[in-house]
Amino acid sequence: MAASRASASNRRRVSGTEVSSGRSTLIATGRCRRRSHPSWTSAIPPRPSIPRNSYRPARTADTDMRSRYRQHLCRTPLPPTYHDAMTASGKRRHLSVVPDTPVIVRPSERPGRRDVASFHLRIELDDVSPTIWRQFVVPSNLRLNELHPIVQTVMGWQDSHLHSWVGGEPPASERYEMRESIDEGFADEDDELCEDAVRLDQVLAEPGELLSYQYDFGDGWDHTIVLERIEAGGPAPTVTCLAGARACPPEDCGGPGGYADLLTVLATPSHPGHHDAGAWVGPGFAPESFGVDAVNRNLRIEVVIRDHGPVTDSKFAELLRRIPHQAAPHVFSLLEHAQLTTRTGDFPAAQEAATFHLRWLLQRIGSDGITLTQAGYLPPAVVAEMRQALPGFDDWPATSNRETDQRPVHLLREYAKTLGLVRKYKGKLVRTNLGTAMADNANQMWRHLLERLPLGTEQIEREAGYLVLLTLAAGTSSDERRDVIAEGLAALGWQTSDGTIVGREEVFWMGRPTISFLELIGAMVEGYVQRDQPMDPEWGRLLAQMVLSM
Repeated sequence: MAASRASASNRRRVSGTEVSSGRSTLIATGRCRRRSHPSWTSAIPPRPSIPRNSYRPARTADTDMRSRYRQHLCRTPLPPTYHDAMTASGKRRHLSVVPDTPVIVRPSERPGRRDVASFHLRIELDDVSPTIWRQFVVPSNLRLNELHPIVQTVMGWQDSHLHSWVGGEPPASERYEMRESIDEGFADEDDELCEDAVRLDQVLAEPGELLSYQYDFGDGWDHTIVLERIEAGGPAPTVTCLAGARACPPEDCGGPGGYADLLTVLATPSHPGHHDAGAWVGPGFAPESFGVDAVNRNLRIEVVIRDHGPVTDSKFAELLRRIPHQAAPHVFSLLEHAQLTTRTGDFPAAQEAATFHLRWLLQRIGSDGITLTQAGYLPPAVVAEMRQALPGFDDWPATSNRETDQRPVHLLREYAKTLGLVRKYKGKLVRTNLGTAMADNANQMWRHLLERLPLGTEQIEREAGYLVLLTLAAGTSSDERRDVIAEGLAALGWQTSDGTIVGREEVFWMGRPTISFLELIGAMVEGYVQRDQPMDPEWGRLLAQMVLSM
């Protein structure tokens, strides 16, 4: 009992919950547990209590000399005669040299290179046989968050999961987490060094140093990156894959163990799961294949994304982050031509052209409104007036001036309603307060369009609309536009009702709200005759560029 009380008194308490377990005590403190002194420490007799200052040796000449020596030990050097006197009196024989504590320099504390060199790296996928490896060249000044998409591309991953890094050798090793992991609380409290704060040439400074890359914490894919060679003093380095072996495993196949099982099933036609496994990986999967040219094409897309990507906080940038660029190379190749890196600019001519149809309708409605027919349509006289005044409206083949026969007239009215500019009130088509404010203000109407485009009530309509605007901003032809939209929607995971991939013929209906509006105001021209040539006006491209930058 006395030993137990002694143990309790000697136990160091911290905030948290104490949990006794066998020979030791676990103290739970938040997310971690620390082990306290084991129970056998209770057998140590307590130190005798000595009243403070109850004993003080008498001061002598020797103690004065010892005190003076201690005071000057860490200050300026003492005169040689003083040291000689100490040695002669034998007062230094009890002193010993204490070795210096080794200084631990973590990779993030290194200064990094002053120049930009070419780093030749080799990456291997751990615990997989035969070995899956790549050799590639990158600039030395990349930050780890910039190296991440390059690693994903050279390996062949789809960037669908979280990742982290571990650099340095123990005890100087440290972990680098994604910004998202830190912001959302996924990272450990003691490991919150963000990957965007560390450069590659800090983590890998000399050939032979290693960097660990961990991807998909569920499957547990560990990679080892080694710095093989440094080339300094040459031309500006470009990201290039040099060589490699074997294809990347499919995503979500269960890690190294699951991948080994998958390869066994695929190689055994008599296995009961052979057919399902083949259908799951798809007909194009060949584990022994690797194409360096295909990897370098995807790496060039990475450069385009970095140098010509949209404004970071734009809605279109958010959509692009959901598209694996390996699955949509045509989509990402348009970024260089789309010029989406800024959202500033004053384009009075484009503003006048883009808003002309809507402003004309609002001005024609006026403060009194337009009295509708008993069926609720615009009167034929107004329809005829619109056909004469608005560009492109007189090209509609119907000769009747009824709104139901003039699709452009009906669409303009419906789009004005969708944009919140007009409404029906007591048998009249009247302006809303917003419509009244914008009737004579092209700049304000332009800003309104930038905020509201793309159009559509369904998610697929808006995502297809963004892809439509990308093709318009990049100046593609009608044929290329359909290919890009189909590729982008398939990469986003959209399928038809029967489970097939979205084709060129379906994309018009999926992006119809945005396509019809852009064609109505003249911003986009469907090249029915010259489908392989861009036909859109320059102001239409400017409108699309500004929408995608918002």
